Amino acid sequence: MSMRLTLVRIDPEVLRAVRARPDLAGEILSGHSREEDVFTDDYLALGDIAEGRAEAEHGDARWGRHYPWLAAATGADGEHDLPGHTFGYGPPFALDPERVAEVARGLAGEGWGFAAAGQDGFAGLGPFYTAAAREGGAVVGGVS
Repeated sequence: MSMRLTLVRIDPEVLRAVRARPDLAGEILSGHSREEDVFTDDYLALGDIAEGRAEAEHGDARWGRHYPWLAAATGADGEHDLPGHTFGYGPPFALDPERVAEVARGLAGEGWGFAAAGQDGFAGLGPFYTAAAREGGAVVGGVS
C-alpha cells in the first residue's frame, strides 16, 4: 500500500478560494505544475521514521505528541483540515502564510528535514516550508 503526502505552495489569494471551495484543494494537489512549489513523499515512511525517533528519544512512539510541528507540517494534527471534502485518505488541509512561517521555525526546532533545498524525500520537508515562508506563501496538502 502506498500513501503519498503532497504539499503545494500557493498564493494567499488562492488560499481564500480554497477555503471558500474546499474541492479546489483536490484539483491543486492533483494538478500542480511548478516542481519548486511541490513537496511529495511516502506518508507511511514518514510515520515510521517519526515513530522510531519518538520511541528512541521519548520512549513513546506517538510522534504527533512529541513533534507537534511535524504533525502540523503533514496535516496529521487535523487542526487545519478543510471541512466537507476528502482527498485520498482524508481531508486536505491548508495553512496560511503566518502558520507556514511558524511551521518552518518549528520544524527547525524539532530537527526535521533540513538538507539541501530542493532535495527529494523527507529531507526536503524543512526547506520546502522555509522557502514557502520566505515567499509569503500558503500551503495546501493532503494524503492520497
